[in-house]
Amino acid sequence: MARCYEPTSTASTTSTTSTTLGRYRVLNEHNHSRARFLEEHQKERNRTRYILLYTNFFEEAFWGLPSATLGPDHFKAQQCPITNCVLTSDHGLLKPITEYDALVYHTVTPWNVQPPPIRVARQIYIAAIMESPAHTSHPMDTTAFFNWTMTYRLDSDVLFNYGFILDRESGGVVGPSINPIWRNGFDAYENASLVKLVSKKRSAAAQFVSHCNAFSRRDDLVRSLRSAGLTIDVYGACGSLKCPRNNPECAKMLDNIYWFYLSFENSLCVDYVTEKLYNALVHNVVPIVYGGADYTRFLPPGSYIDVQDYASPKELVDYLLHLIKNPHEYVKYFWWKEHYVAVNREARATFAAWCHLCEKLHSATTRTGVKYYRDMKSWWYDDVITTPHKLKF
Repeated sequence: MARCYEPTSTASTTSTTSTTLGRYRVLNEHNHSRARFLEEHQKERNRTRYILLYTNFFEEAFWGLPSATLGPDHFKAQQCPITNCVLTSDHGLLKPITEYDALVYHTVTPWNVQPPPIRVARQIYIAAIMESPAHTSHPMDTTAFFNWTMTYRLDSDVLFNYGFILDRESGGVVGPSINPIWRNGFDAYENASLVKLVSKKRSAAAQFVSHCNAFSRRDDLVRSLRSAGLTIDVYGACGSLKCPRNNPECAKMLDNIYWFYLSFENSLCVDYVTEKLYNALVHNVVPIVYGGADYTRFLPPGSYIDVQDYASPKELVDYLLHLIKNPHEYVKYFWWKEHYVAVNREARATFAAWCHLCEKLHSATTRTGVKYYRDMKSWWYDDVITTPHKLKF
């Protein structure tokens, strides 16, 4: 009789059933293992990260923060992308000290405490520096001690700088960045009401400075600009005028009295741009910059005047006096304010580094890999002094 199938033997059926059950058990165990892994992974990902400010920041135990311990609520208030972190200078908040996820060391001056006697592999040790190498006195004689850097340099693991330029539309940070993409509206910009406002200014330039005889020779540059015909009012320890720090009247002077502000750095080092620039950008005054940074990474084109673009103090001064006499050309330097906003350390930039640090501690790459700086001293000091400047004085 013709059949449409061949009957399967009992032995074959038993063998097939056994193999199928075996495969089911393996698959079931695999699924359970994966479920446990995902559950543990989720717990680890959501776990609060604890950051200990292990040393003082100069003399400040709180590092200029509002209290000794700041939790997730403060990170939320600062609009951090990840908020499940605790930042503290209280060594006793967790015990033992190996429970902290990260220890932050202010590596500018010698530490006020010795490093812990024990350390676990998952802990991240961070070197935090806001001063230039010229003003760093810590010996940095450690080998494979630090995992991350937290400095103003753009190649740092966590950027710890003095300010940002935000896009007004998106709210995102555009600069500083290694390869920022800027708009450019300098040439076409016109603003009659702003011309009328700046025309009331009555003094050429101001400088607020407390560190005299700096490595950058900025005092010599100021004298050269004065000799070339620019009137400069110097406030602070290096000048004859006084205006107390945080006095709102000082800020008003930049808006109402002065055409230019001298944002001259004390050191000509890579990426070293301080509050002297960002404090000017939040006002209606044009900054004149002098430093070792590539300012195209920090600021929109046509928002500042770079000393390095001129061959002599006279050439620079002649251009500045030309702008004073032609306010419609001067106001072009404010074109960028319709597209961007400057944020200095008095505002959100103060906490931005801690937001970034919290986010980085929660990242998958941090959980799966650890790196070390074998020679921190070389990383910090080698090749950071920029080439000689074009302007001779």
